[in-house]
Amino acid sequence: MKKILFATTALVATAGIASAEVTLSGQAEMGIFNAGYDLANREENDDTQFFTDLDVTFTMTGEADNGLTFGATIDLDEAADYGTPGGFERPGYQGGENMFISYGGATLTMGDTDGALDARVPELALAGGSLADDETIHLGFNHSDGFDFDTGGVGLSLDGFGDGQIARFDYAYQGFTFSLSGEQVANGADVDDFGNTIWGLGVSWSGAVSTVDLTVGLGYQTLEDAADITTVAATAGFGGGFSAGLTYTKANVEEEFFADDIEHWGIGFGYEMNAIAVGLNYGEYDAGDSGETSGFGLAASYDLGGGLEARLGYGYSDFDIGGVDDNYDTWSLGLRMNF
Repeated sequence: MKKILFATTALVATAGIASAEVTLSGQAEMGIFNAGYDLANREENDDTQFFTDLDVTFTMTGEADNGLTFGATIDLDEAADYGTPGGFERPGYQGGENMFISYGGATLTMGDTDGALDARVPELALAGGSLADDETIHLGFNHSDGFDFDTGGVGLSLDGFGDGQIARFDYAYQGFTFSLSGEQVANGADVDDFGNTIWGLGVSWSGAVSTVDLTVGLGYQTLEDAADITTVAATAGFGGGFSAGLTYTKANVEEEFFADDIEHWGIGFGYEMNAIAVGLNYGEYDAGDSGETSGFGLAASYDLGGGLEARLGYGYSDFDIGGVDDNYDTWSLGLRMNF
């Protein structure tokens, strides 16, 4: 009886896979890095360390009889339970998974995904890449998906300020993409002095203008009793493998949370030719009397073929916050394997 049940289960599973597509991808990295500074404890950390990282992603897609397409992705690195024990198994919590349903130009995505601002506004890490993301964690870069307490990266966005589950609706039409998103602050509850939902709006356009490949994005996010954030950015790809971009952000923050409004601007450049890719970016944050930060990042990679890359990264940060005026740098060097 057990053998018959097992065989029947295998046949059902095989039939399900035949009508959809399941893919497995991953990346592994090995090398050395220097974190430079411990922001949480405000002390230098100049010890060179080994760097090893592994990320595995399952992607599942399918198509219904009426033309609807659907799918889901789970990132095993993001699904680790150390942050929210049991989060992956609990439908009220985000555990590294996202899923979508799409028809024509309309798509609804829920779970571990970007808010409308982050989805529509291009970032300025334009070429290359590093093991430790040195080019995006320096204190002058705005990565638009919120503050990262693990790496110290800075981002003027409200993504992740709530429970981490985001619902975003996108509609694409003739080069334009429009987005609307919502993220609950505390699983639907109304939090005093904050509100209950982070709302986001965004629009982007991508196309060719003469010989230039241009992308322009505008995004807005608000949490009714806390902050309003507006970001605009543009990136352009030129002939000869060169690219460049500009970005500007204004955050209006309620005084009970932060004394001053915050402004950010940044510029980025990229170059890609054959196996070589190099990116450079610079940015500044200005929070009035509360302080300011700035920094630049460099990333370079060389494609060795077959999914293997050599990577180098460097980041420099300068800050004057709360009476502390200091600077530090980070770097990393090693190999990335793409599977």
